[in-house]
Amino acid sequence: MPAENPRPRPEDAAENAARAEAAPGCACGHTDSAPACGSDGGVRTTTRRRALAGAGAAAGAAVLLAACGDGKDSATDAETIAEPLDLAGTDEVPEGGSVQKAKDGTTVLLAQPSKGEFKAFSTVCPHQGCTVNADGAQLTCPCHHSVFSIEDGSVQAGPAQKPLPEFTAQVKNGRIIVSS
Repeated sequence: MPAENPRPRPEDAAENAARAEAAPGCACGHTDSAPACGSDGGVRTTTRRRALAGAGAAAGAAVLLAACGDGKDSATDAETIAEPLDLAGTDEVPEGGSVQKAKDGTTVLLAQPSKGEFKAFSTVCPHQGCTVNADGAQLTCPCHHSVFSIEDGSVQAGPAQKPLPEFTAQVKNGRIIVSS
């Protein structure tokens, strides 16, 4: 007849606790450095297998996070302007500078690279779709620090690889009219 595997009994709890204090190991009294014996009162220690499994899970999570953004331009196409927009007076855009103007739910970057020359650009960064800001003589994306020229929207610095989409800017009666 095979030997039975004895289960811990509540009345043995005090004896098991005394054995655990007397010798290192699991709560049932084993004194070797092996992991817990599996009894309900056992103490579990970190094993090499558990450590490797945890490291594998961490590596897998890192791979998944890296896949979320590969650094390449992935923004959606810039908005289009359905109807021409009267956005600003020519005196509102400084020579050699830029401003941000909005009307009817559309925000546009207006620039005057040289006296009397006006440009209009989308505020959608071609890198990851963040909002580009007018920043004096340059246009900047606060998310990944791409910098664009006010002359043609070309990339001056940062991870963006495509220029800012440009709109048509016309001056009529001292006003800047922007269209797609």
